[in-house]
Amino acid sequence: MSKTFQVARLLLGLIFVVFGLNGFYTFIPIPSLHPFMQILVSSGYIYFIKLVELAGGILLLVNRAVVLALVLLGADIANIIAYHLLLDHRIWFVAPVLAVLYAITFLGNWPQLKLIFRWRA
Repeated sequence: MSKTFQVARLLLGLIFVVFGLNGFYTFIPIPSLHPFMQILVSSGYIYFIKLVELAGGILLLVNRAVVLALVLLGADIANIIAYHLLLDHRIWFVAPVLAVLYAITFLGNWPQLKLIFRWRA
């Protein structure tokens, strides 16, 4: 595996571990929340999201079940991109960074991931 793919996997894993943990233990200050995010926090649903982020990030960092991690984080990244592009533009640069790191990691694991896209079993 190329160094580029390894670095992208590690950075993506580190981002999700750090921000997943930050959802449980706030060590990075959080700006005022958008009303949609307030709903996620008040309902407790944010803890499920952060747990998925944490699990996916750990799997990427330890280089185990990377395909599972990419599948788990794919939906989360799509939601993060939509949130920052459509609802809260304050830290919009997060969306393209995650998209690029995910795309590089996805391409690095394409031989395993292409099986997901088969039309027949």
